[in-house]
Amino acid sequence: MPRSINNPVKRLLIPALSGALLIALLAVGTLNPSPPENVEGYFENVARTIDRMPYRVGNWTGTNLSTAPPQVLEMLRPNRVLHRGYSSESDRFRLVLVHCTDVRDMQGHYPMRCYPATGWTPKGSETVKATFAGEQRDLTVFRFERMGEFGKPMDITIGLFFALPTQGMPEPAQAIYADLSGVRGASENRRRNLLGSAQIQIIFDSDRPSADVVRVLEEIAPALDPVIETVAEGLK
Repeated sequence: MPRSINNPVKRLLIPALSGALLIALLAVGTLNPSPPENVEGYFENVARTIDRMPYRVGNWTGTNLSTAPPQVLEMLRPNRVLHRGYSSESDRFRLVLVHCTDVRDMQGHYPMRCYPATGWTPKGSETVKATFAGEQRDLTVFRFERMGEFGKPMDITIGLFFALPTQGMPEPAQAIYADLSGVRGASENRRRNLLGSAQIQIIFDSDRPSADVVRVLEEIAPALDPVIETVAEGLK
């Protein structure tokens, strides 16, 4: 015959623990929701759109470059990575386009984190305006420096923005963010996390004015727009 619980502390503690366990179980379901229906088809559509990124854009001609290091790929678990060099008769730049299936993975792939981790020293950043994806938008320009071989100084200039799906929020959400604030905001919606995000970097291997970044972005915008639109539309 089971013993009755006479201890008043136990009588209070057991229901409290049961309630806490129930809350924890509910939280697990909330923190780790199941992927949205048809999300794999959406990811495949994004990947195909990135694969169709043209090699000729205006006066620019592209050549595929090596992908990211294995440790970066392991950290990002990307759906697709594009690393391509574009050149014209008078200039050149690199385009890095990464799409991740979980928004939170993108927080570790950010210039102010990954470049200093590989020996680059920040020189500053600024937010500038450029016309792409159908209107004038913000992007962030970062500058870094470090010593190269034989003590030769090296500089790098990076223009960056994120594209996120507009689905999964209780209110209309924007598709383009110039920094991590939008990514963090999307991470607060746990189901939107599972729709992923894209990061686009335009990279000059030299110290360049922001006007050069804006000019290049606006010149290649027609090629980037389909990728941005596909990411932004999310699950219809």
